[in-house]
Amino acid sequence: RKEDKMNLGHVSVVSIIGMIISMIIAIGLPVFLMLFVRKKEKAQINFFFIGAAVFVLAALFLEQACHALVFSVAGDVLKGNVFLYALYAGIAAAVFEETGRLIAMNIFSKRQKVRLNDANAFMYGIGHGGAESILLVGITCINNLTTSIMIDNGSIETTLKALDAKTQSTALSSIKALWTTAPYEFYLAGVERIFAIAIQIALSMLMYTAIRYGKKWLIALAFEIHFIVDFVTVLAGNFLDDIVMELLIGILAAMISYVTYMIWNRCSKEKQA
Repeated sequence: RKEDKMNLGHVSVVSIIGMIISMIIAIGLPVFLMLFVRKKEKAQINFFFIGAAVFVLAALFLEQACHALVFSVAGDVLKGNVFLYALYAGIAAAVFEETGRLIAMNIFSKRQKVRLNDANAFMYGIGHGGAESILLVGITCINNLTTSIMIDNGSIETTLKALDAKTQSTALSSIKALWTTAPYEFYLAGVERIFAIAIQIALSMLMYTAIRYGKKWLIALAFEIHFIVDFVTVLAGNFLDDIVMELLIGILAAMISYVTYMIWNRCSKEKQA
């Protein structure tokens, strides 16, 4: 087992701090926004959980089932062509998430007690983006942080020694990234979540505006924007440095948020007039 011990690296304090910061952002930001909008705008907290539930159903169950089917049939083709893979990823994400958003918002726009309005639509977006943030990044950060502490204090060796040779090799390959990954990467995970949550809120407000004011073209726009974001993210991720990549996502988030606000504001004023 001495060889295993020699293969174990050391996770830097800088990396661990990055994990903690990203964990706080991924979990704390959605919770903070939920409480803030609840208090300031009197939004119904139900919509946070409705948005979260729709994300889980659409993205983590239905979309993943679709991926399993598609990759079992055309996996080699998609994985062998970056453009086709990005195209498929963008279409799948847009179709499942925006369809879920469209159905949910249509249902709750017609109810009386739990009814969609500006504040509740915003709350829905926080729930949708929040579930994505907590489940995909927050939990990963917790796992990485726990494993990193075990690596640095040496207790991970006890766990590894209990495994058979093959499983131990797989585990080592998996945790190796924790000490070989550049520290700044762990910080970028939190930054990316800020942008992703902003995009999910914007898309929720856009879909809400489409339903509330009868602007069907906005439904198509929401699908198109979601497709573009995922397509560009997957495609650019294969060619750009991670920092440049996050800068690009940040620019997209700012543009989408601004356009959505302008559309919502214009529709609101037209309705009042």
